[in-house]
Amino acid sequence: MLEKIEKNAIKKSITKVHPVFRGKREDLVSERTRENLALVRLFKAFFNNKMTILIFLCRSDFYTPAAAGLNSVCYFLDDLYRHMLDDNAQRQYRRKFIWIKGFLRKLPSVRPSQRTTALRMISSLYDCFGIDFPLEREGVEQ
Repeated sequence: MLEKIEKNAIKKSITKVHPVFRGKREDLVSERTRENLALVRLFKAFFNNKMTILIFLCRSDFYTPAAAGLNSVCYFLDDLYRHMLDDNAQRQYRRKFIWIKGFLRKLPSVRPSQRTTALRMISSLYDCFGIDFPLEREGVEQ
């Protein structure tokens, strides 16, 4: 999904800039492309930071999260679902978002199998946005 955003950002930056001199046009295109790619990097960083909290909650057995922390994660999931996914992806991932939020409400009294399922669903959210799941990079089994 992020690759699609990057491609669209490059296309938009090329098609919207129409200065008279060719040299200036190329400079403006490269500046806009850099700005758009910087925004994509910021989104990836934001996504990873919020999802790290979610992964921590799934992996910790005895930690009882505060209500404010859980609400923050749930609001983040709502924002991802409503604003960052197109209609087809919303239909495809709807149950996963609902399940993860229900899982968060039950913490810390969840079964180990539910924790594994939650990590699998979180991994699918990473795949949806085209970002590498950090636990797969580290070789941690789910």
